Amino acid sequence: MKNVIVIIVATLLFGCASTPNLSAEAVEVQSENLNQYWEMKSQSFSFSSPMNVAKRPKGHVKVRYLIDSNGEVFNPKIVESVPEGVWDDQGLKAVKHMNYQPSDSNTSRNPVYTTTQFHFGISE
Repeated sequence: MKNVIVIIVATLLFGCASTPNLSAEAVEVQSENLNQYWEMKSQSFSFSSPMNVAKRPKGHVKVRYLIDSNGEVFNPKIVESVPEGVWDDQGLKAVKHMNYQPSDSNTSRNPVYTTTQFHFGISE
């Protein structure tokens, strides 16, 4: 019985953690205007990648995602991938490492949808 209660409580906690907090309806914002709403907490970040990424050709991925009222990223989706499918995993992984804080002009913490482009591969 204790195990069942622990599983139920854990499910409720994790279920709540994966739901975006929206203070208002999210608006679509172009990446060049994102800083009017949200700023990245850190201007750079890194994450480990599988060893095989060095063998992939250069390319880019555009990812559309929601920034909720807490500055957390939700619902990332690939909207463009060149070469198709090659860098999708790394683009989605990059978005998961992004955290935002509201800009001075976004005191209401309005959620937004935006698209970010990531470039991958070794430059020659």
